Amino acid sequence: MKIGLLGLGNVAEGILSILKDNHKLLQARTGESFEVKSALVRNLEKAQEKAPSSLKLTAQASDILEDPKIDIVIEVMGGEEPALTYIKTALKNKKHVITANKAIIAQHRPELLKLAQENNVQLLFEASVAGGIPIIRTLTIGYAANHIHSLYGILNGTTNYILTNMEREEKEYPQILKNAQKLGFAEADPTMDISGLDAAYKLIILAGVAFHTTINLEDIYYEGIDNITLKDITYAKDLGYKIKLLAIGKTNPTIFKVHPTLIPISHPLAGIDNEFNAIFIDGNAVGESMLVGKGAGALPTGSAIVSDLIEIALTPKKQIPFIEDKTAKLSPIEKTYSQFYIRLTVADKVGTLEKITGLLSKQTISLSKLFQKEKTKNTAEIVMITHVVQESHMKTTIANLIVLPEIIEAPVVIRVGLEEPTA
Repeated sequence: MKIGLLGLGNVAEGILSILKDNHKLLQARTGESFEVKSALVRNLEKAQEKAPSSLKLTAQASDILEDPKIDIVIEVMGGEEPALTYIKTALKNKKHVITANKAIIAQHRPELLKLAQENNVQLLFEASVAGGIPIIRTLTIGYAANHIHSLYGILNGTTNYILTNMEREEKEYPQILKNAQKLGFAEADPTMDISGLDAAYKLIILAGVAFHTTINLEDIYYEGIDNITLKDITYAKDLGYKIKLLAIGKTNPTIFKVHPTLIPISHPLAGIDNEFNAIFIDGNAVGESMLVGKGAGALPTGSAIVSDLIEIALTPKKQIPFIEDKTAKLSPIEKTYSQFYIRLTVADKVGTLEKITGLLSKQTISLSKLFQKEKTKNTAEIVMITHVVQESHMKTTIANLIVLPEIIEAPVVIRVGLEEPTA
């Protein structure tokens, strides 16, 4: 089976390495041999320095997309355009397509799957979510007998590495981010990871695969980790929690969101550290289960892409059923419920705590825990965990707290727990 690569970066190198090192194993399992015939590159001279001599390099996408000898196109160039146009062209030319491009799959999955079906080819994207974890295939085949009630995912290795090492090294976010960049766990511009956007794209893909539900990016609530401090991580630990950037998807009510969450230390997700990803799933037949693995890297991502190659090799004439996604009617974030962790730095004077609890009670917010964590000559630090409260009530309370003269710094607010309870 002849393959054309769109892109020749780290992931492409991982694919080439796996196909070379494991060629006997792959041939034994599929009865096929795989030959990477051509690769699209931006700079021919630079690419020739690292490309195998047997690999034909080209700067023209048409050399791959229009080549009748190429059966499979693997897109690992990244970005939305021209990658999206190339994928559509390949499908129209009746070539199977494998991609790791989460932004494209999140925003165009139904359209591209329909195009693949019309041309009796496959569009596979195992590597678009959670690197080497076979989550797409697990949901579409392994859990096909289940209605999925909920999934909770640590889907971004960069943020998980940062949160883990803030705790371990007792350093603040900017210092750990610099270390992560030096080690290659964070991009030079980490905005997409840190903001929660990367995890949001992946959650949109999982919403389609697990729930057959279409979500638009503008409809999904996502929040990053840039406001998390070492204090909050330490206090959370004292209270029996770990802070993780969590992607949450569930039905009844339909909720899809990404935000930092205090997870009980006893929960399996709390033990997922460094660059590892994990997805905790609840199905009506299988019950609760969790998949864990490396969420990025040339070889883990390459492994996922080669697994898609194997699927094509084993079922080359497979007719893909196209299931029309439901359009999700998401519960607005303001109407969802949670417990909340609140940290306040306040003036240490008589009546301050009374004012704070008075504002909470006006929004029918009661407290599960309240501690004074630090005290100086003029200030005190108060940490609270609320009982279940609607988001809109918490938002109003925080707005009212901010304007109190006794509040010295902006309140830190983090959601608590995995479940989405009702009042």
